Amino acid sequence: MRRSNDARACALVLCLALLCAYAPAWAARSVQDGVVLDGVPAVNAEISASLARYRGGSESRLLDWLSDGSLLVAVRREGHDQLLRLRGAAAAREPIGVPGDAVRLATAPPFHSDTVALLSEKPKSGGSALYLTTLATGGARVLLPASAHAGAPAWAHDGRQLAFSAALAGGQDSGLFVLDTASSAAPRLVASSGGGDAAAGIAAGAYTASGTSWQVLAWTSADRSLLVRHKVSDAGDELLLVDLTSGALRRIDAPGERSPGYGHIGAARLTSDGRGVYFTSDRGSEHAQLRYADFYAGTSTLVASDLEVEQFDVSADNRTLALSWNEFGYSRVALLDRASARLTMLSSLPPGVVDALRFDHAGGRLALELASSAGPRDVYVHELSSATSTRWTASQLGVFSAAQLVAPQTVRFPTWDRVGSGNHRMLTALLYRPRLGGPWPVVVMLGDAGAGARPQLDPFVQYCVNELRVAVVIPGVRAGDTGGLDMGALLAWLGAQPDLRRERVALQGSGSGGTLALLAVGLYGDRLRGAVDIDGPASGAQLASLRSPVLLVRGLHEPSLDAGTAEQLLWRLRSAGVDSWFVAPRELGDTLTEEAGQAAAQAVIAQFLRSKLGD
Repeated sequence: MRRSNDARACALVLCLALLCAYAPAWAARSVQDGVVLDGVPAVNAEISASLARYRGGSESRLLDWLSDGSLLVAVRREGHDQLLRLRGAAAAREPIGVPGDAVRLATAPPFHSDTVALLSEKPKSGGSALYLTTLATGGARVLLPASAHAGAPAWAHDGRQLAFSAALAGGQDSGLFVLDTASSAAPRLVASSGGGDAAAGIAAGAYTASGTSWQVLAWTSADRSLLVRHKVSDAGDELLLVDLTSGALRRIDAPGERSPGYGHIGAARLTSDGRGVYFTSDRGSEHAQLRYADFYAGTSTLVASDLEVEQFDVSADNRTLALSWNEFGYSRVALLDRASARLTMLSSLPPGVVDALRFDHAGGRLALELASSAGPRDVYVHELSSATSTRWTASQLGVFSAAQLVAPQTVRFPTWDRVGSGNHRMLTALLYRPRLGGPWPVVVMLGDAGAGARPQLDPFVQYCVNELRVAVVIPGVRAGDTGGLDMGALLAWLGAQPDLRRERVALQGSGSGGTLALLAVGLYGDRLRGAVDIDGPASGAQLASLRSPVLLVRGLHEPSLDAGTAEQLLWRLRSAGVDSWFVAPRELGDTLTEEAGQAAAQAVIAQFLRSKLGD
């Protein structure tokens, strides 16, 4: 291990030395606001000041209903979360003390309203600490440190026991644990994916940073078993019932099948009568489908089979399902009556993307977390009796006004392959056009490859459209080499639009979208002015043909590209004579979690785009 570390260190030193040899062609390396800048010209003060106007807003996230009918939400502003208890749309906000700066999630016991279990993210350690918070006093007690990498906790119906996954000592993957919050006893190991003395490791506070393959979803009605999603491999997941006494595992997502295979499982909800479970899975299908598995009949049936359900919840009496699905990038929401199979659309919501649905404990109200295409993320409550929806939170924009917001247009473009009917496959993209002038330069923004474009408010997109005067295209392209061909089809479509400048197009991608951006620049460099790669790895083969300018940003998104890999990418680009800018956290292994560091990185991205797309 020592030799391996020494080899990595020598390789990094060699990379830095070679970079220094090429340094005269680029701006010197410097540090600003905890951010390393290499090859980056001085950022225009006008850009930084203008970007600041688009920050400082807030957004609200749905966490959980409390048993007394109040709602638990998190409001994020300037990089910090505030936990709030809401008793109505116009009622006074009741702030709750939050340990740390970022609340990952919070959940309340089903029959108690005074305590909440929450996960608070600790960016420096890369984990989330588990706390027990008392609402009346605002006090908080640490149940697990961030080093445990605890998964989402789930309350038993007795209001005392919490179940969760955690990373294990000794190199195993993870285990399932139950903790009695009313006692001082250590968490009890229920099941483990590896051997070793995991329970002793937890008791001693010894954890690893390895990823978890378990996620606790719920307790059965008698608190005798746990509903658990278990990641088997990249091929998919399985749903298990884990017996709390024996630790026995029973697969329930494929009843009656001897060799069922696996699919990717999303949300899952046990029915309150304990007879079955609703869940979404893409097993045997090209997209996620909602299914119901009946434990007693041993059957699995499709629910709303013609819909690609993204979010859902089940009412307390099991009679009503709330569903959301994607329709040309926007979420549609409906209530499904199980007895009649009748769908009732919720038409009073603004257009946008629904990221969470949750019935209250009585089943008469439905809370929704909605990211609007023309406003910040907020929480709405739909009253089933009156069929009305009301916004309960009041998230705000930054200094810029709502009148400046540019709503996207959904467009479709033909790609290179054909579907069964022989027609060209059509892909969807969101197109943001500046209000005045034209034709405009274009920035194509790529998220995770394979994910569809969704119309959620992004202040940086609004900045690019309003201040840089560029059109922004967010396409839903496929992953891998197929995505590279999709990008060629998109560029051909852009070239045919009279109000877009085909000779001034740049790419920006994060994660796998950053990798795809570099791949596309290598394939279509003659048609592209440059690419911004945010935490996207790339192979030497992908970089060999690059000639267009590249900005490498590390540490802005999770998971971030590690320092050594990022430096090697920069060295390969510089050695090929590519105009290369580089932005990274000052500390190795860190991320740009502070507001100042994120602002500095964003200003560099804006400067890069303006310099490459300007006249």
